[in-house]
Amino acid sequence: MCHSQAPSSFVVDPATQQLIERAHNLNIDLVWDRGPLCEYAHKGQGGAAGLCCFRCQMGPCTLGGATGKNRGACGATADVIAARDLVRRIAGGAASHAEHARAAAKTLKGVADGTITDYDIKDHAKLHALYTGLGCTGMNEALAVAEATLNDLGRDEGTPAWLNYKANSERKQTWAGLGILPTGAGAEISEAMHRTTMGVDGDMVHLATDALKLGLVDGYCGMHPATNIQDVLFGTPSVKFAKAGLTVIDRNKINLVITGHEPILSEKIVDAVEEYNSSHSLKINVVGMCCTGNETLMRKGVNPAGSMLQQELAIVTGAVEAMVADVQCIVPNVQRVAEKFHTKIITTNPHAKIAGVPPENHIEFKTEQAGAIARQIVQIAADNYSNRAASRVTIPAVPPRDIVAGFSVEQIVGALTPLNPGNPLKPLIDNIVANNIRGIVGIVGCVTPRDTYGYRHVTLTKRLLEQNILVVGTGCWAHVAGQYGFLTADPAYPHVGAGLKAVLSAIAQANNLPALPACLHMGSCVDNCRIEDVLNAVAGYLNVKISQLPVAASAPEFITEKAVAIGTWAVDLGLFTHIGGQPYISGSSNLVGVLTDAVEGLTGGKFYVETDPEKAAETIINKVNEKRLALGLSI
Repeated sequence: MCHSQAPSSFVVDPATQQLIERAHNLNIDLVWDRGPLCEYAHKGQGGAAGLCCFRCQMGPCTLGGATGKNRGACGATADVIAARDLVRRIAGGAASHAEHARAAAKTLKGVADGTITDYDIKDHAKLHALYTGLGCTGMNEALAVAEATLNDLGRDEGTPAWLNYKANSERKQTWAGLGILPTGAGAEISEAMHRTTMGVDGDMVHLATDALKLGLVDGYCGMHPATNIQDVLFGTPSVKFAKAGLTVIDRNKINLVITGHEPILSEKIVDAVEEYNSSHSLKINVVGMCCTGNETLMRKGVNPAGSMLQQELAIVTGAVEAMVADVQCIVPNVQRVAEKFHTKIITTNPHAKIAGVPPENHIEFKTEQAGAIARQIVQIAADNYSNRAASRVTIPAVPPRDIVAGFSVEQIVGALTPLNPGNPLKPLIDNIVANNIRGIVGIVGCVTPRDTYGYRHVTLTKRLLEQNILVVGTGCWAHVAGQYGFLTADPAYPHVGAGLKAVLSAIAQANNLPALPACLHMGSCVDNCRIEDVLNAVAGYLNVKISQLPVAASAPEFITEKAVAIGTWAVDLGLFTHIGGQPYISGSSNLVGVLTDAVEGLTGGKFYVETDPEKAAETIINKVNEKRLALGLSI
């Protein structure tokens, strides 16, 4: 199993621990088991340090350590090798979010031109705001927004319309001065791949500059368009009450798990389940995992079963009839686990197949046939129920947590409005100035198997709340937060400092609610852009730069390339950005220095690396205090 720095008594979710034990009793290996067998730590050498280059057939070249080499066969230094690899990882993350945006934009375009009839516009006000903000004219609004987005993905000159719309003027001036304003996603990602091939870019600083540019591609060609167009198509999230944890899987129902990242299919599956349940006595229980789970929770109140790391454990319950996957963060091993039970893994995206999944269970999703395909998948799950072996069902007797989610920017403003209808932001700003809210930290990203499940997320969140720091978050952090209780509306507000508790209580009372959750769940990983919208509003209100605000970002358990891209975008915004581990560049002290120090003089933000959540919390709190003092605010 993984190395852990957590106390032996630490448990986020007892059901998770019980199902891990059950898997081991059944000789099923899990993500926590396989990592150490791969020796992924490498003791800080070779690939883990960013010192292994596979860019040509003169190699592979491994520098440093026992090799004693300081240059590759071509002469590339450790700085160049590490920087090239980092750029490629950020490009991969940006590509993931850009393709997410493309899928949303193409769906909107089909709705606009009538070729897609199974979707419609749910938020006309937001569509009009996008149409205006993107500077569209002429065509019908939906078609214009879709075309503007697709143009941003394909353009090779000019600046993305989404960046011009969503970034504040100070940031745009800063990025222009640094020469990092991107053109379009396709051109920049292609150029990054070109620059990092053998014999092209051999300058570490030049490569690091490209990394910063790719962070902007991720934010403005990926996250912003994906989130906002999905709001237009499926509705802008509002408060939803749900339950969280693996035990939302119900032994008395047909269980269908939706997992992945793009909600275009899952939205229709939820609708198809409602249709099925209206005419059948044995009901289907649809639950969500990973970011697809977050998307359907935020808009439809679907109960979230767990994070990416818990996908295998959902199947280990023996009660899942089908697990439907779209793209990103799908653990291929789910098929091997499913083969030990009756569960059917159903893949749906032409870019994301899993070895071992029978051809008949790859049901390629087409938006033009969305409703029919969703009903087909739902029927497969229903038909598979008869193959469930009751004797093999194990659902721990651990009740799921009650949670509150759905905190889009619009919902946050809506919750503040009863306190000051004419100026909803004023109560938030006043409480930041008064130090009832010391600052704001966005905790985002994945869950790592390199530590006890959720330890870093929970410990960091708890320490920040104790110091009256408002925690907002997205992604798999939200699954951990829900399972631990941070998203439960508890009037006692455990772990929350007195100042923040008073603020949350006042907002709840103004909205006729008994309580708010200690932390605000703002959505999936692409929904990190909502956090920027909040920061832009606060910075604009105070007439300061984002980099001057008492705020920070953190990804204490990041694992994906997308998380590296998101973190780079956060540094571009000017945020002090904590990450819970080196992104495989520790072999280049110069590159580490650029990203953790020198870049602050350029963008106002920088990376801070710390695996220990206690130390990370202390440093983040000190940074927030430093920002407050610089603004003349008390601590």
